[in-house]
Amino acid sequence: MDFDTVADELYALPPAEFTAARDTAAGLARKQGDRELAARVRKLRRPTGGAWLANLLVRSHPEEIGPLLELGRALRAAQSDHAGARLRELSSRRHHLVTALTARARRTATEAGHSPGEPALRELEQTLRSVLADGDAAESFAAGHLATALDATAPLPEPVPALEPTPAPAVPEPEPAAATEPRRTAPRAAQAAVRTAEREAAQAADALELRTAEHRSAAARVRRSARRLADAEQAHREAERAEAECATALAAAERRAAQTRAEADRLRRRT
Repeated sequence: MDFDTVADELYALPPAEFTAARDTAAGLARKQGDRELAARVRKLRRPTGGAWLANLLVRSHPEEIGPLLELGRALRAAQSDHAGARLRELSSRRHHLVTALTARARRTATEAGHSPGEPALRELEQTLRSVLADGDAAESFAAGHLATALDATAPLPEPVPALEPTPAPAVPEPEPAAATEPRRTAPRAAQAAVRTAEREAAQAADALELRTAEHRSAAARVRRSARRLADAEQAHREAERAEAECATALAAAERRAAQTRAEADRLRRRT
């Protein structure tokens, strides 16, 4: 029995069956003398409806998970490179894939005798969007051990136009001989200037959105790393306690053995 095998088996179960199976597995590990494994198993949390759907999708349709992970990598690379045209191309596939995978998970759960509600389906969609937006989220999703929906604080990359300054369009010089030409040219020049200002404002807004997405993605990674560190520290403390308990038990056993040997020696001397 090892932790990954136990986790695989537990997170393949429907949420209603999870807690009893987890406690049974932890008890078995403890009976076998593996206190560290028992403690780790006991800490596993029952999955929410959306997390269970995500785990079900990973296990039941691995061939459809690969394209999702590949699309996420491509979107993040295009975002990092500020490749606006590439982002627009990939974004056209994004909504379709999330919708298709959500529908696939609903059908698979229904075929297994479970009817997922709208909250669980929304959790699944949030998780799939997080997978596309963040590499750490994608790794957690692919393991198939989710207990909660993934944090979607990192927005999905959006198509960003190239941030090149747009030159103002040339304004035609009025013809001196035409008295009405200046009056016609002035409105056209003003309209062109407005369009240029609007384009530049849109580019600035897209650039701000990109930087905000990068910041939120980094913050989400920091939070996940902090949680993993806290879990590792807790596991280390539990291992130390288990080691101390084993050392105490060993010392007691050695004392009993010494006492038994001494008693046996006394009995031999009497005879």
